Amino acid sequence: MGLRRNKREQILAKATELFFARGVAEVSMDDIAAAVPAAKMTIYKYFGSKDRLVGEVMERYVREQHEIMNRKIEESPDTLSALVSILDYRSLPVVPERFIRESLELYPQIVADLLRYYREHMHDQLRDLIVRGQEEGVIRKELSPHILMVYMQGVTEFFARPDVIARFHDLRLLGEQFRTMFLFGIAAPNAPSDQTVSSAQKASRP
Repeated sequence: MGLRRNKREQILAKATELFFARGVAEVSMDDIAAAVPAAKMTIYKYFGSKDRLVGEVMERYVREQHEIMNRKIEESPDTLSALVSILDYRSLPVVPERFIRESLELYPQIVADLLRYYREHMHDQLRDLIVRGQEEGVIRKELSPHILMVYMQGVTEFFARPDVIARFHDLRLLGEQFRTMFLFGIAAPNAPSDQTVSSAQKASRP
């Protein structure tokens, strides 16, 4: 069982490496088999199809994001610091823009499944974090946590559309702009962590 799991992880790791380096469309199952190395039938045995393999690569990334988010919540001194850290893309696994764009365009159902994972597993955590921040006095109390989460979900789903993403040439800059607007919009005027947000903004500048 351990050997089979190890082989499956090897395939997933090599597929991720190739997809990120060359793009999904340019990588064949033969390419992945040669890189592992493994028989092509072995890859089909574990994943069934290239589409399912791409889905597993994307799902692994989202789960890694979730694990990182949980760790940051535990390690941060207060709620606003946690949000600053969670929204800092530089601490997340690097995903090439090409892979993101191809995934949104070629695999809309997989993207929809990942958005469902976010709603089911991360949405409530972030809402509870905002409520806690309001209790700590670092997030503006007049803001509705429910409406904030509707806003965040709407923004996420909007930018998961390939026609929208196609309008932007720099996804990192797009993420930074959203992060800055969101954090400065929710921070309480005299919150103890104001300096943390300011420092985060300065650190993100080139």
